[in-house]
Amino acid sequence: MPAGRAGGVRDVKRTVAIAGGGIAGLTTGLAFAQKGWRVRVYEQDSALRGLGQGTYIWENALRVLDALGVLAPVIAGVVRAARHERRNHDAEMLSSSYFGRDFRLYVPLREGLLTTLHDALIETGGEVVFNSRAVSADPDGWLHFADGSSRHADLVVGADGINSSIRDSLGLLRWRRPVNQFGYRAIIRRQPDELDTEVGCTHCEYWNGLRRLTYAPCTAGLAYVQLTSAAGDTLGNAVPIDRDFWRGLFPHLAWIVDRIPDNGRGDWFEIVRLEYWASGRVAIVGDAASAQPPFLGHAVGCSMMSGFALAQTIDRTGDVIDGLADWELRERPFTDWVQWVAYWYAQLAFLPARVRTAVLKATDASEWVKRQILLAAVRRDVTAMRRYSPALLPSASIYPLIH
Repeated sequence: MPAGRAGGVRDVKRTVAIAGGGIAGLTTGLAFAQKGWRVRVYEQDSALRGLGQGTYIWENALRVLDALGVLAPVIAGVVRAARHERRNHDAEMLSSSYFGRDFRLYVPLREGLLTTLHDALIETGGEVVFNSRAVSADPDGWLHFADGSSRHADLVVGADGINSSIRDSLGLLRWRRPVNQFGYRAIIRRQPDELDTEVGCTHCEYWNGLRRLTYAPCTAGLAYVQLTSAAGDTLGNAVPIDRDFWRGLFPHLAWIVDRIPDNGRGDWFEIVRLEYWASGRVAIVGDAASAQPPFLGHAVGCSMMSGFALAQTIDRTGDVIDGLADWELRERPFTDWVQWVAYWYAQLAFLPARVRTAVLKATDASEWVKRQILLAAVRRDVTAMRRYSPALLPSASIYPLIH
């Protein structure tokens, strides 16, 4: 029976156990803690995992952070994006977009975002337990750990990443497919005067055949860089990177390549699709549910929207099982669509250069395509939720699922 409220907080606190202390897990935990739930996040590592990356925070995720009361500290000192470009290896313009007031983009350091979410969760009464690896869950709300112990909660959330053991223990994985592309991601130092230059203040994706170099300003002194190459590209996949090779591909960007450190992170990108996002009292969020290639920068926003919407929906319905069903019906069609768009955008790398250039220029010429397809996730606002109605579901013709 749903507990009553007093001063906006439930009289009898319900419990949520979250496996995974990344962005999805901490966002979900903070959203539940602010609804009066007793929250405990279990993280297998000994500290927050910053990983030396920048994190794309579009308008949709900014709304979530604002609703959680942590927007200001997350974007403090972060450079707001003014323009996004795509260019070839000779710096020829392929597409260019200027960001309006309703399409804000920031790229804070992942470590700063995690720390802010963590601190806010602790201040709200939540708890984060480090060195605690969850290995499986039962639909009735039991979370099991590598040390043989178990914990019960009213709701269990698997936010333990693309290799989720919680998801797999419940048999929820439908399929997991490689994108056949490798990304090396790192933070580089910037010179103080680079914000005054066109290149230094622009988010840009540079192409040369199957390879890409993405540059995104983070702060006045730091920028995020991603080098992408296809499977089988020995030099492009090399870690540490072959600087001579990348300089040769993008000679005018040698000032970027020379600053890339050897301690960046290399990943093979994948796409994940589940049978269901929930089983009994267990929900799956973040990359565990909807991993996607990072080229459009929507993965973090989708994870944050999903975790925030989960707390809002269950709180509104007053019942975990009904809330989980409502949440999946509402959020999954949209997230699946964004994931699919990200996948096909990644496949542009395998088109002949002339065809890819034509596609990018045609996309750039259509504001409808950019807003309704490439940037569809940016327009969604889960902080203004209404009660579920079948009429509110996106139609399959607009957001088709892939199976």
